[in-house]
Amino acid sequence: MNRHNPLIYVPLRYGIIGAAINIIAILGLFYFGRHPLLLNPLLDARLVLYVIFIYYSIKTYRDEFGNGKLHFWQGMAIGVINYMSMAIIVALFIQLFAGIEATNFLNDYIQMASAQIQDNRASLNDTLGEDTIDKTLLELPSTTALHLAADYLLKSMPLGLFLTTIFAILLRRK
Repeated sequence: MNRHNPLIYVPLRYGIIGAAINIIAILGLFYFGRHPLLLNPLLDARLVLYVIFIYYSIKTYRDEFGNGKLHFWQGMAIGVINYMSMAIIVALFIQLFAGIEATNFLNDYIQMASAQIQDNRASLNDTLGEDTIDKTLLELPSTTALHLAADYLLKSMPLGLFLTTIFAILLRRK
C-alpha cells in the first residue's frame, strides 16, 4: 500500500480490516446456523461495520494527516475508497466461499430463501404480488455464487454512500 498518500492508504487499511472482520462475522453466522445473506438489513453486521470503519477512516485522516481539517471532498473520497474496498473484498470472498460446494453456503441460501418466501407468502403477496413470488421461487434454484456476490456488492454501495455522506459532513472542519 502507498503510505505516501494517506488519502488512499488510510481508507484502504480500514477497508481491509473491516472486510476481514465482516468475513469472520459471515463465517460465524453461517456456522452457527444463521445464513448471513438472509438477515434483516437492520440486523446485518454490515451496517455496524460500515458505521465503525467509515467513521474511523475519515476521522483518522482528519486528525492524523489533515491537522484537524477535512474538506467534504476528502471525506467523500475516503469513505468511498473505504466502503468499496470492504464491499469488493467481502463480495469476492462470498463468491469463492459459495462456489465451494462442500460448504453448502449456496445450497443453504437457496433452501432458506425459499422457506422464508413460503413462510411469509401472505405478507409478501400484498406488497409483491403472486406472480412475482412465483417467479422468484422458480428462479431461486438457478442462483449462483456470482449472483450472491453481486447482490452483496450492490446492496453495500447505497449503505456505504449514505454513511460516507453523513460522516463527511459531520467530521468536516474548516
